[in-house]
Amino acid sequence: MDRYNHYTVEDFVWDVFFRQWVLSPTRETDIAWNEWAENNPEKSDAIQQARSIVLSMRLNEPEISEPEIREVINRTLSRIRTHSPEFAPNEEPVKRPFYRAMWLQVAASVAFLMLSAWIGYSFYNKKEAKQSGEYTYADAGKDLLLVEKVNTTSANMLVSLSDGSKITLSPKGRIRYPEQFVDAKREVYLEGEAFFEISKDPDHPFFVYAHGLITKVLGTSFRIKAYELSDEVTVEVKTGRVSVFAQSDPDVVEKASNRELEGVVLNPNQKIIYTREEVRMIKTLVEKPEIVLPKTEVPQFEFEDTPVSEAFVSIGKAYGIDILFDEELLKGCPLTATLDNQTLHEKLTIICKAVEASYEILDGQVVIHSKGCRN
Repeated sequence: MDRYNHYTVEDFVWDVFFRQWVLSPTRETDIAWNEWAENNPEKSDAIQQARSIVLSMRLNEPEISEPEIREVINRTLSRIRTHSPEFAPNEEPVKRPFYRAMWLQVAASVAFLMLSAWIGYSFYNKKEAKQSGEYTYADAGKDLLLVEKVNTTSANMLVSLSDGSKITLSPKGRIRYPEQFVDAKREVYLEGEAFFEISKDPDHPFFVYAHGLITKVLGTSFRIKAYELSDEVTVEVKTGRVSVFAQSDPDVVEKASNRELEGVVLNPNQKIIYTREEVRMIKTLVEKPEIVLPKTEVPQFEFEDTPVSEAFVSIGKAYGIDILFDEELLKGCPLTATLDNQTLHEKLTIICKAVEASYEILDGQVVIHSKGCRN
């Protein structure tokens, strides 16, 4: 992230990776930005000021032209410089606690102008991207012929790749791939929806490029939905692990070349929702999680005076999902129930009602909330 060392407030405001962190932080982006901020304390004021401006730009306003956008931005930053002590000439910057600087008040006062600018800028960028060929999946700089398959039928189409991987292409889907994988990376380009079953080959990671989102796998099965007319791209993992990151990520080259999975890592039954216009990622669970253990290892979900903590551990292991709870608080709560035929969400709902608890999905994990139970 060395490129941020010389960023101004305006640079941070328009940086898509910075906006993604502010608007939809994940554990990975939090670690990256907090680490960088610790190593660059002199940028603290600029980061917090840019953060405040980005957070204020979240309402829908009418579209405006590019010249108007620039005029608004320049006027806004000029006002901030005029009223903010941080920009006073020939004076040492005054360090203030997090979220308490005077510029917060200034940023709030110009929020309406920035709202209009943000919406106009996003619209302009989206329009420019289409005109410049963002959705043209040519292998730029490589003398490599790509095979293209388009599913014009109403049924799924099976596409077999040279490495043994298989792609089930949904109707109206389009996939482009090399006839033979000859590089260190196996790369394909998707538009629409497809289910991937990738042959394991850690020395040749598999990449799927889909409308600004990159999915990297070493060998697994997953589904991607990336329709041209939709602002969202989703990746759902069935088996194995994948990592996803935006093409706009400043560390995209390092994440793609590293032998390990980096970025936002997804495990079985997890999915990511990537909003292209906002450059925003949300990690959650798939709609209907499935048991990932082999049939011979699936436990019987029959509990009789079983500590509820043991029930949560058993269910989490079967579905490959982390279930977080206070073990000390729940270890004395007995559970009697038969839950063999229920879905994951039904199992969790029944257990939580039995022990006076509740649950929510956070960052692809199940978090149990409880104040203890009555024995």
